[in-house]
Amino acid sequence: MIVTLMILMPAVVGILCLLPVGTKNMFRTAVTGSLISTAVAVYCCIPPLRGETIDTVIWYVDELSAFFLMITAVISMLAVLYSKDYLLVEREEHRLSSKELRSFYFTLLLFIAAMLLTFAVKSAALTWIGIGITTLISAFLVGLYKDEHATEAAWKYIMLCSVGITLALFGIAMLYTASSGVIPGDASLEWPSLVANAANLNPVFMKFAAVFFIIGLGTKAGLAPMHYWLPDAHSQAPSPVSGLMSGVLLNCAMYGIMRFYIISEVVNPGFAKTLLLVFGLLSILVATAFILVSKDIKRMLAYSSVENMGLISIALGIGTPLALFGALFLVLAHSISKPLMFFCSGNMTQAYGTRAMSEIRGVTGKMRFTGLSTTAGALAVAGAPPFPLFTGELILLFAAINSGMYVLAGVLIILLAIIFAGLTRSIFPMLSGNTNKKVSERRSVTRKISILALVIGALFVGLFMPASVENVLLDMVTILSGGLP
Repeated sequence: MIVTLMILMPAVVGILCLLPVGTKNMFRTAVTGSLISTAVAVYCCIPPLRGETIDTVIWYVDELSAFFLMITAVISMLAVLYSKDYLLVEREEHRLSSKELRSFYFTLLLFIAAMLLTFAVKSAALTWIGIGITTLISAFLVGLYKDEHATEAAWKYIMLCSVGITLALFGIAMLYTASSGVIPGDASLEWPSLVANAANLNPVFMKFAAVFFIIGLGTKAGLAPMHYWLPDAHSQAPSPVSGLMSGVLLNCAMYGIMRFYIISEVVNPGFAKTLLLVFGLLSILVATAFILVSKDIKRMLAYSSVENMGLISIALGIGTPLALFGALFLVLAHSISKPLMFFCSGNMTQAYGTRAMSEIRGVTGKMRFTGLSTTAGALAVAGAPPFPLFTGELILLFAAINSGMYVLAGVLIILLAIIFAGLTRSIFPMLSGNTNKKVSERRSVTRKISILALVIGALFVGLFMPASVENVLLDMVTILSGGLP
């Protein structure tokens, strides 16, 4: 019951936002509903995080599910909070109408509900359906502004991701075939049953399933060379949506990959790992090249997301307990750091009227809060200490070295150093210098709360590791290693 309520709550709030009750009341409805929805999600996830798995007819929430659900609920709430004043500015400057604002919140909250659904369902088929629904709904958010570039980005996003989702469907079919005669029909695609009977699944069909699953869901996760939709979609969407897509939406596909990875590594040890290593390393190589030449701040941050998905894939590819711990830690770090930087970029691009980094100067002098927050955000996404991406990258490097993958570790060190230099070289000049533009910090409590929460969260995760959090991550490592909770 509580899981059903958690998923229905954002959808119901989204429907309420369609009512013509005035802009202020609509904002209040969206923010209040989002806060209540997050509280319900936290209440739902606390028992699984303590080891009490929710297992019903269609719902399955263990520690791995609860981990992703908690991230989704909290980041989504901050995105809704941040969007309140962001969209008000868009309305005042006549880029969006009141009707479009109502449509935005309706679509955004349905999008959140679809992501929660993806992490909470028991069947691989329902997980696939959830990922497909997130694609269809979020395409409307990408094309919200309805200009030429936004429309093109939305179509590219939906077409490429639809190809990926179709390939993942073939993976589902192969998975079903591999379980035929081993698991009764009603449970043949349920994640717990698949894990429990993994040793008896057909290894040939499971190899085909691995190829289709990883390429298909890897497209949605933004892994190269299937990543082409991601820079366009993230750059054209409103900044709160960009933060949500980068910090949470990509997790939906990575979660599906992780669930399948658990089964595949029992049936065909090393096969899925090899695929993930190849796609992960290729993603980091592509991200490195484009981060160095990007002129648009949001496109550069999008390529940084490609890099982070690549790092998580490499950690799964290494596959040792330390590497799996690093993969989960990188998921958490990226989910905090990237929305922080997208929110900061939203402040800057609205104030300066451009996404071109060369035209944004003197942010710290003109917009003190945004300047200081961007400094923290830039260090966070670049992987500087004491922020959590640095810790996650360090864990990954140690895991590679401990596994004897010295060449991989060396290549990663070089690429991460180049990415760090590229990100800081592009972002920090925006904070200093002078500008002739009339720029000022817009007073907004909701924006500041959202950004400060992410800064504090990033510093907390980077500096402290409570024993309770470490134990949860270790339990999830056991799940990823093929053990049921």
